[in-house]
Amino acid sequence: MKETATVDLSKSAEAAWSFMWDPASSLKLLDAEVAVALPGQEGVGEIQAFVERVQGVRVGLLHEVIEFDPGHRAVTRSLVGWCPSWGALTIEPLGPNSCRLTQEFWAEVPAGVPAGTEQQQRREFRQRLETMMRRLAEWAVGRL
Repeated sequence: MKETATVDLSKSAEAAWSFMWDPASSLKLLDAEVAVALPGQEGVGEIQAFVERVQGVRVGLLHEVIEFDPGHRAVTRSLVGWCPSWGALTIEPLGPNSCRLTQEFWAEVPAGVPAGTEQQQRREFRQRLETMMRRLAEWAVGRL
């Protein structure tokens, strides 16, 4: 299962990458309470840690960077959760002060999982993407 969202921003690709690559962007985009890169490796092998509040409950997330093309694309895989999942960020310049940002989330739902569980995961991915794209648009015009 895969969900993707794209937004065109009135920011340079470099500015968008700088903002998005910093885990602290999640404090603004996804209401994370904690968002840090753990000390050590940068790029491939980097571990990013997040604490978010989901339906009133704190949830810890750990992501490992598995693909890294600085300024253009990064792919992470979740180190926690009930099924293997990934995220990909791609930023393409459209001009000197504009870019296209694409965020993808996908998961491999194990066989035998009830259909309702897969549908719930898909809804969560969509909701995260909708919130992220709306807030990125606000960030691009200086309202976030």
